[in-house]
Amino acid sequence: MKPTCFAARFFLSCPLGILLFLGLLPLAVLAENVAAQFKPLKSGGAWVYSVDADFDDVKESLVESIESRGMVISYVSHAESMLARTASTIGGKVVYSDAEVLLFCKANLAHRLVEANPHHLVLCPYAMSVYALFDQPARIYVGIRAPQTQVAEYRAVHELLVVVIAEALAEQ
Repeated sequence: MKPTCFAARFFLSCPLGILLFLGLLPLAVLAENVAAQFKPLKSGGAWVYSVDADFDDVKESLVESIESRGMVISYVSHAESMLARTASTIGGKVVYSDAEVLLFCKANLAHRLVEANPHHLVLCPYAMSVYALFDQPARIYVGIRAPQTQVAEYRAVHELLVVVIAEALAEQ
């Protein structure tokens, strides 16, 4: 029985086509399932995703997803340590059991942002927070800035951040 569909004939007769299809399939499926599987909580200026997992596992998956795209984390802000250390001084309370902010950039996207408008520099580096609330240490949150819809060049940055998060959370 011969396949009648052109795509089926192509993939069955071309091993390279099969490999290409199988190689691209996970990315296509991942991108399509981002919205369905990992819906963000839209809170003010942030989009926040969450998963029941271990903080260190989620952070490691985020780092791997970032670095696998050729980006380097330029700085890690240990927000939980600073906030816990200063809470008693200002009469505040401990909010997080773990909290870090990862800062990184992708050169080609950064160039597009600042070439379009040099004042977009404030949108670089990209910040991604990973944290657990003090009273819910098993629920890990990952936050990014809400999409800057008025800045067309930021769409690609936002899409990149969402894919990084989806990839990392899918590993949990």
